[in-house]
Amino acid sequence: MARPRIFVSHSSRACADASCGCSGYLEAALRLVEEAGCTPVSDRDVLAAGDAWHGVLMRELGSCQGAVVLISPHALSSHWVLEEAIVAAYLWEVTDGAFPVMPVALPGVRRRQLRGSKLEKVDLGRFDMADWGTEDDPKAPPHRLRETLARLAQRHGSLPYPRVTELIADRVGALSPVVLTDVAELLGVTVLPQAPAHMGYVVSAGLLSERPVAALGAHCAMRKALGRFLHLLKQEEHRQEVVDVVVPFARVPGLAAEQLNGLRGAGGGRTALLRARWPATADMYVRRASEHPRPWPLHKPVPRPGGGFVDGLVEEIHAFLVRELCYGMPCGAEDLRRILARQEEECGPVTIVLNAEPDQELVRRLTAAFPQLLFLFTSGGAPDGRAGPWMLLASLPPEQELDMVLTHRDFTPVPPAPSAGRGREPGRGREPGRGGGVAFGT
Repeated sequence: MARPRIFVSHSSRACADASCGCSGYLEAALRLVEEAGCTPVSDRDVLAAGDAWHGVLMRELGSCQGAVVLISPHALSSHWVLEEAIVAAYLWEVTDGAFPVMPVALPGVRRRQLRGSKLEKVDLGRFDMADWGTEDDPKAPPHRLRETLARLAQRHGSLPYPRVTELIADRVGALSPVVLTDVAELLGVTVLPQAPAHMGYVVSAGLLSERPVAALGAHCAMRKALGRFLHLLKQEEHRQEVVDVVVPFARVPGLAAEQLNGLRGAGGGRTALLRARWPATADMYVRRASEHPRPWPLHKPVPRPGGGFVDGLVEEIHAFLVRELCYGMPCGAEDLRRILARQEEECGPVTIVLNAEPDQELVRRLTAAFPQLLFLFTSGGAPDGRAGPWMLLASLPPEQELDMVLTHRDFTPVPPAPSAGRGREPGRGREPGRGGGVAFGT
């Protein structure tokens, strides 16, 4: 959704055989839409020989995020421009103005001419109509139109985590309008059955909304929505992607994601503490903070035997970096520095998760050895009141944390075999990334 699609309605048939010059204004309007950061959509872009052109155009209009209506002398009497304007006005109404309609009067048309024309039925005067040309330059595109399009492009480009939203929208895109409508109703969001592209996007935004549960086992709209459509996704990999993304976004506090993202780009000593009982909770916090289809690279080291605890950690982390970033080849400190900087720029900081209570000496040693890494300590113990050089993340109440872990387990396509063990997720036989495992660049 970074570049909204803008439908450009115009009278093509009559103007094509006339010397009114409207084709030139169409070309200029398409360029204006493109230059403003949007993607123009017109009949010449989507129609092929033999197409049922009217139905194709109506579907294209429904998949756009706004419409420009070029009002030429021929458009005043065009039945097809009328129909396109009616649909555009309907989308504007049912989206509470989120679908902008931008009428533009071309040279040779005065606004009073709308009265008595076919377009009078649409009441285009309720929209912010612009006139093409100025006193100084009759051929100048309207500045107001350019501003409206630029604001729309900016709004779409600045949506929260747009790349993740696009990922989920792509995964649910194959679902039928009936299923998407049901899922939207469960999530409490409004969709337009006539606009399938909008449906997928709105459902995705609803799935990624933060939805804390009142208590363990309490009603959860996100769970109901997953239960309605997840089994309909044909590829197991896609089902897993949806679960891995949606559950953290719905349950992990958005404040915690902001806190972790606030550590990005900071200097050395990037350290955070999460109060959590289950090891998988840290994975979901990192996934939520990533806000990208590729989550931050994550590693849970196990100290190497022999020597001191901290020395063993440093040795194991360094071996991990060489193994994963340099494919086991000799890699000097400057090489690692450049690779880690590029990794953070492209995807996010390499994150080391340690299931331990931090202390100042441990943090000092680790951050001195690896200033470019982000260290996330997790501990289920009660706060001891001691401050330290780390950020205390917004945590979940124990019941909500357990419900999040259970939800992820319940909707994972093929759960591992159950295995008992203290500190493991209930009913799970493995823990992502635990015991020296790595989730790197996936």
